[in-house]
Amino acid sequence: MSGEESSERREAQRIPAELRVEFRHLGRPKAPTGELSRDISSGGLFVATSVGLPLGTRVELEISPGPSAKPIRVRAEVVRVEEEPGVTGSRATMRTKGMALRFVEVDPNDVTRLLSLAKELQARESK
Repeated sequence: MSGEESSERREAQRIPAELRVEFRHLGRPKAPTGELSRDISSGGLFVATSVGLPLGTRVELEISPGPSAKPIRVRAEVVRVEEEPGVTGSRATMRTKGMALRFVEVDPNDVTRLLSLAKELQARESK
């Protein structure tokens, strides 16, 4: 891999964290999808999902920090969809394995709360 191919375009450090994320396509708000985050940063998150939305699609996220904590609600935009090869019957296909979402409407306090939670989870898992 060349240096150019491996260079990161991310502006913020990603923190590995599995949190329950429910997302709703703003064009279809009555059809929520629940998945798990893979990592979180101050600018967005990656959600592991088989749902692939077009780039630029706006979604509303509800992130559950835990059973007794108030959910964090933010709006985000699909900036990348990751796919992997699969097989359906005898045909080769591509399956969505996740989406990178960039926060577009978010309270800075919610981002701080989300990052603190991700760091806490990371610290717990490394013990």
